[in-house]
Amino acid sequence: MLSPDAFAALVADAAREHNVPGVAAAYIRGSEMRQASTGVLNLATQVAVTDDAVFQVGSITKVFTGTLTMQLVEQGRLELDAPVRRYLPDLQIAHRPIDEAITIRHLLSHTSGIVGDLFCDVGRNDDSTARYVERCAGLQYLTPPGGLFSYCNSGFGILGRLIEVITGATWAAHLRTALLEPLGIAAITDAEEAPRYRTAMGHVVDDDGALQLTPTCWLPRGAEAAGARLTMSPAALLKFARMHLSDGVAANGTRLLSAETARAMREPVVRLPLDVVGFDAFGLSWGIFDSWHPRTVGHDGGTIGQSAFMRLFPEWDAAVCVLTNATSGGPAKAFDAILRAVLAEIGPARIPEKPTPNPDVAVDPARFVGTYETYVNRMIVSAENGELRVRVVQSNTEGLGELPDHHLILKPLGEDRFLAEDEPYGGTSIVGFTNFENGRPRFYFGGYRLAERVSPSP
Repeated sequence: MLSPDAFAALVADAAREHNVPGVAAAYIRGSEMRQASTGVLNLATQVAVTDDAVFQVGSITKVFTGTLTMQLVEQGRLELDAPVRRYLPDLQIAHRPIDEAITIRHLLSHTSGIVGDLFCDVGRNDDSTARYVERCAGLQYLTPPGGLFSYCNSGFGILGRLIEVITGATWAAHLRTALLEPLGIAAITDAEEAPRYRTAMGHVVDDDGALQLTPTCWLPRGAEAAGARLTMSPAALLKFARMHLSDGVAANGTRLLSAETARAMREPVVRLPLDVVGFDAFGLSWGIFDSWHPRTVGHDGGTIGQSAFMRLFPEWDAAVCVLTNATSGGPAKAFDAILRAVLAEIGPARIPEKPTPNPDVAVDPARFVGTYETYVNRMIVSAENGELRVRVVQSNTEGLGELPDHHLILKPLGEDRFLAEDEPYGGTSIVGFTNFENGRPRFYFGGYRLAERVSPSP
């Protein structure tokens, strides 16, 4: 283990180098934990980040929702491969009853085929999840169920409603009684609770590349089971990680999942359609990093102005989490620096590096030019001087606030795979094109989501 002072210096250096206002980080190896914090919770108030400060964990919430779901499966109240329609008979997708073939397993593994990123303001009352699911009637299908992976927030919103129907409690209330309280986790599940804690505010990058407070503090409550509200400290999040590392047993000895179920959640259900040098496969709510050594599971989270990261290393009985109050490239780079330094101290780890562009790859830009759409994004792919560029335009952003366009430059890694450089924010990711028809791709794959080509037609 790094010494407390060494870990504190590591976290401070990573935040400073990558221009992140505030970072709280912690890691465990066996029974030992290190935690450190640096920077400010809010650039306007300059309140310092401390180890007990709380940050939004975003889509890491999905693993909590997945765990709640698997508890109900163990209790015989749900069947993993039963149709969702059995439990939510009134649920509609594309304005008709949900496809009978879609199961609970499909929702947990992002393979339902439902177009995924509905964020809508349906109020803050206890009926918000039910009202959110009613709005899912306007979503469409992208692929057949059980086929291609495409990240689907809406699927976890539906799981949240399913949990409510089965338990008779709101998703947040059941989360508290079934997981947070048994694990001893202090967390915010509702915005009104924020004054009780030292709470981080989010920051976004403006058009000039400067950090500013986000105008919207919280995502709408209706999507809370997918990651809209849950907020906690790194030490609290590691209590949840410890339970999964212990195959379902909390630190106080309480068994919350069977060992068989906890391990099954970490097994691949579907491979990604493209190698993006992130997770390689998806299990029952966990992202799976099969190409890492040691084998890793984890999840990231992003809300408006906040980014969260968590990795578990079952072979080493270790876990790392980093919570930040910014978005775009800086937080991911800070997390990578912290993670690599921590793992280097533990043992011989291998984390794949992002590849560098290959100038020798011959790419015909005309194959890819066109417009590709998800529910909340329109990717306009164009060719300028032989170079592919993508303008990412936000759409259907009710509940997200006004978000700026993103501009990507695609540099070839292969015939249909690219390193995307995000201007002016400095982040990079791997994107690509898949399911070619008549020489043109049907899908753009970026941000772990499939976007379907809408013009020109393939």
